[in-house]
Amino acid sequence: MTTILIAEDEDILRITLRNKLKVNWPDANIVAEAETGTEALMLINELKPDVAFLDIQMGRLSGIDVIQEITHQCYVIFVTAYDQYAIQAFEAGAVDYLLKPYTNQRMKNCIERIKSHLGVAHLEQKKSPINVSGDHYLKKLKIQIGNKLWFIEIKDIICFRASGRYITVVTKDRESLMKTPLKTIIKQLDPEYFKQIHRSTIINTDQLDYIKNTENEQMLAYMKDMQTPLNISRNFSNQFKC
Repeated sequence: MTTILIAEDEDILRITLRNKLKVNWPDANIVAEAETGTEALMLINELKPDVAFLDIQMGRLSGIDVIQEITHQCYVIFVTAYDQYAIQAFEAGAVDYLLKPYTNQRMKNCIERIKSHLGVAHLEQKKSPINVSGDHYLKKLKIQIGNKLWFIEIKDIICFRASGRYITVVTKDRESLMKTPLKTIIKQLDPEYFKQIHRSTIINTDQLDYIKNTENEQMLAYMKDMQTPLNISRNFSNQFKC
């Protein structure tokens, strides 16, 4: 069950948000409600919800401050009457930005977007031991999002990125989550194609466009269907040097 935290300093707006979520996402569990940014920060780190709906202006700590300071990584949606914070919100890692007053349909669209991120991936492999030959490496991931099921070919995966308790599986069409440590998944991937480039990132070199060295000697991996490059840490950079 998806767990949700709500943070809103106005009672009537917090109640409205709670009711809209209960109607449009009945199988989710609202585990806490906060009235200030400080309270939201504490509750997110303590309760570790999957999703947080945050107002922007909530006293000493704004919603932007909260997303930048939390130690537990969750999907954050900002709910605010101020459109000028949208760019800052997405740069901080927000999944969506609900502008008050928002319609019921806008809320439904937001929930569908969150669910697409929360799809849980499962390993699809043969029962025989892994890492013995190419025939025993992982071939597919089974991804459940709502009542839909996708079978994702491993060759179509751009990268795996550690995200809190989960791994984010990135393809051209969607991002999904799986509850498997990065160190476990890499043992089941063909090392000819999949390379770890950071303690939190594995890439599919078939999906790699090019690698660039920056002026400060940072190495970046530019993937074919990702706008933002991925950092290659020094510990893993030797495998890409000529």
